[in-house]
Amino acid sequence: MSSKLKLYYFAPSPAVRSTLLTVAALGLDVELITVDLAKDEQMKPDFLEKNPLHTVPTLEHGDVVIADSHAINAYLVGKFGENDSLYPKDLHKRALVDQRLYWEAGVLFPRLGAVTVPLLEGASRKIDKASADKLLLTYQSLESILERSLYVSGKNLTIADFSVAATFSSANALVPAASNRFPTVHEWFARIQSLPYYSEANQKGLDAHVAIIKSFLSRHRRRTTMSKPKLFYSPVSPAVRSTLLTIAALDLDVDLVPVNLMAGEHLKPEYLKKNPLHTVPTLEDGDFTIFDSHAINSYLVGKYGKNDSLYPQDLRKRAVVDQRLHWDSGVLFPRMGAIVGALLRGGAKTIEKDKADLVVQAYQSLEALLDGHSYVAGDHLTIADFSLVATLSSSNAAIVPVASNTFPKISQWLSRMQALPYYAQANQVGLDMFKGMIQSKLA
Repeated sequence: MSSKLKLYYFAPSPAVRSTLLTVAALGLDVELITVDLAKDEQMKPDFLEKNPLHTVPTLEHGDVVIADSHAINAYLVGKFGENDSLYPKDLHKRALVDQRLYWEAGVLFPRLGAVTVPLLEGASRKIDKASADKLLLTYQSLESILERSLYVSGKNLTIADFSVAATFSSANALVPAASNRFPTVHEWFARIQSLPYYSEANQKGLDAHVAIIKSFLSRHRRRTTMSKPKLFYSPVSPAVRSTLLTIAALDLDVDLVPVNLMAGEHLKPEYLKKNPLHTVPTLEDGDFTIFDSHAINSYLVGKYGKNDSLYPQDLRKRAVVDQRLHWDSGVLFPRMGAIVGALLRGGAKTIEKDKADLVVQAYQSLEALLDGHSYVAGDHLTIADFSLVATLSSSNAAIVPVASNTFPKISQWLSRMQALPYYAQANQVGLDMFKGMIQSKLA
């Protein structure tokens, strides 16, 4: 069979690059035919006739057509290799190479795809942390494999190295494998990069692959900045102020839309359409609308947080934060709200003692929660602190003062919160308004 080899390819593809590495290692003369995946050329009838799975690379050698880079690479070595070093005939050695090839095909490559495909399809605006974490676990497996040998399937270079290197190089560019954590992987990869044909066969396509992914990330960021979140708010509300604190901590650019509660703007049809519970705050983020400050704050951290410190992903830590949020929602806020409601809507001129006593009991619980901790859910600031400080500062200023000698831990925590650089603007301004409103109702 004297027909020239034809390789249908798209250079950014890791699978294609593994075959280009194999072609280069064998010194083969191959006709390269571009199939532009960005233009869906793999879906054209003439290509589908060659490869109904519409994937690249696809190899055509006379009347033989092979799809899948692993199969192509094995075929090329078997057909054109001067020896079998790249794909040994020895059954034990070949089985080990095959195992690494299947591991790349079934584990490493799909985990890279879990990072890249949602970005390319527009389903995600950033690299998913859970998917990135799975890639890191895969790097750990590769580290373990390489601790026993120079190359992925032994002491000699094989096509398994080409497949793993092409995929790993793409993954590493998006979810870096730290050299101090994966030193053996880095030593192996440096050996691969030193191959005389590496730059032409892999690096050029790798650069194109990374550029495509980063262009999608950049595009999504531009879309995000074009459509700023809107917060419908009234700063007098403690719930609103907890969200203002969250926004300030995240350094978000948000459109603030005032809702005049005293004028009944929260009961207008256009607002009720957004939030049938007619409460503030209400967040509008593109075509998504959410109300309740606790839900809003956790959403904002999940979507815009640079890390998860304000609302941890660790299940145990998150459970503690959630408990504190529900305690604010179900205990502290309602007990203060019972007094506020009586003053604003019930015509009361004084604060009833039994209601004040319930607030004091809540202070006692908060004092106990803070025992041994700097913040309400542990030793780190979280959105639970924002919700509770907005409620407690309101109660302390206008309803039932927090006696520092009785509640020293609350007083110390409140001082820490007041020292936050954004506290004055995010909470104190509205708190002063709240205090004035309550005092105007007291006899």
